[in-house]
Amino acid sequence: MAKIYSIDENKLLSNKVYCTIDGVKTPVVYRFSENNYSSGEEYSYLNDLYVTNERRIASQIGSKQKLNLRKTFSESVTTTTTTAQGTTTTTTTTNILPVCVFDFFAKVYDTSGGITEWKSSFGTPILSQTTSANRPSLGIETRGVNGFTPIYFNTYQSDFMSLNSAITVTGDFTMFFYIKPIGTPVNKYFRLLGKSDDNNMFLSIGESSDKSYKLSFDGSTSTELAIEQTYWIPSSDKLLITIQRSGTTLYVRENGTEIKNTTVSANDFTFDQVGKLGNNTDFFFNGSIYHFSVFDGYLNTNLETIENSIISSTDKAKGI
Repeated sequence: MAKIYSIDENKLLSNKVYCTIDGVKTPVVYRFSENNYSSGEEYSYLNDLYVTNERRIASQIGSKQKLNLRKTFSESVTTTTTTAQGTTTTTTTTNILPVCVFDFFAKVYDTSGGITEWKSSFGTPILSQTTSANRPSLGIETRGVNGFTPIYFNTYQSDFMSLNSAITVTGDFTMFFYIKPIGTPVNKYFRLLGKSDDNNMFLSIGESSDKSYKLSFDGSTSTELAIEQTYWIPSSDKLLITIQRSGTTLYVRENGTEIKNTTVSANDFTFDQVGKLGNNTDFFFNGSIYHFSVFDGYLNTNLETIENSIISSTDKAKGI
């Protein structure tokens, strides 16, 4: 009975193969043989041919993420203090948890290619868009396949998504974004995170000329990275962006390499939107998002491993 259940379950995760014979749609079959070990006789019969369907392949892609991000990461810091009485070494261990983990291959729900919900793989955060005209899509012009294609946000359609409950990060944090930014035509106004009732609390790239990343807390408190050229130039066509705060230092990394660190406010940062800044309707994030996650601390010894895992998990993505 268990074998029958296994076969039936397997068929639910597969697609039957058909061909056309004299204009008639006909199932493709193959001959299956097995031995009766008691009598020594061989039996053969015809089986329908199935191929693995998209649901199972998407699950397999998700398993390619070599590291489980939905767990606690331990970070240890060792400090040495020397006094007249001698040297003291102290090791402090901090446990860091994910706040949310969004991947293109997991828990994405669509209607005719328009994304209605995107659920975090950790905790209860849910991104959604109830207005069909403003829904990001499965790839450009909804030509993608759920589980294979990144989430495409179109600034010309005012695409964005809202959280079911605002997220506030206090103190140290780490954020990851694996994206493919698409200029309009230049690289400006890539609104990553925003707060629906506050136009002055956001994370964005290219809000001003000669500037790239900007983390803003209110109308008078923000940090913005200066660049040598007029517009931001990403390290690659698709890239992993890591944003971290440790105390009052902001670290920005692209593809695992630190590009800059600078002083930043220790204020709380709250967001409830992805792709939009407050109630501003002039510009939205334009491009594809493959991964987005937030952790409630400063990742250090685990950082490179996590970055490599996120990059690896996007290798099988199809389209943009």
